[in-house]
Amino acid sequence: MNDIRWKQRFENLQAAYQLLQEAIAAHKDMPENHLIEMALIKSFEMTFELSWKTLKDYLAFNGIDVKFPREIIKQAFATDIIVDGQLWIDMLEERNLMAHVYNHASALKATESICAHYQLGLAQLHHYLLDRLN
Repeated sequence: MNDIRWKQRFENLQAAYQLLQEAIAAHKDMPENHLIEMALIKSFEMTFELSWKTLKDYLAFNGIDVKFPREIIKQAFATDIIVDGQLWIDMLEERNLMAHVYNHASALKATESICAHYQLGLAQLHHYLLDRLN
């Protein structure tokens, strides 16, 4: 059952990850567009949420029972699923702040972090899980 669960969650993650890639590309084409900026932030939030939840299910499939995002990230790093644990902790903290972004300066900082750093960590996890899908 856990085998199926992480794979089902990963399907949803793949869809969210694809939307994030599209939002990043659109933002690069039109960096001044505030709607695209908002779409980028929201697609990151969705991708990040699905990422840690997929990690939780994948860890459970491998016999590691963890509940909270921070401990899930620590276990994923300790078991070499993710390569940059601090980046993931930064993503978690910034994701919590992004939920309360109400000004353009904060949104700009968030989009810069997503495009410059966070997408790399998400891509690494995506490739890791894709390799283990079958």
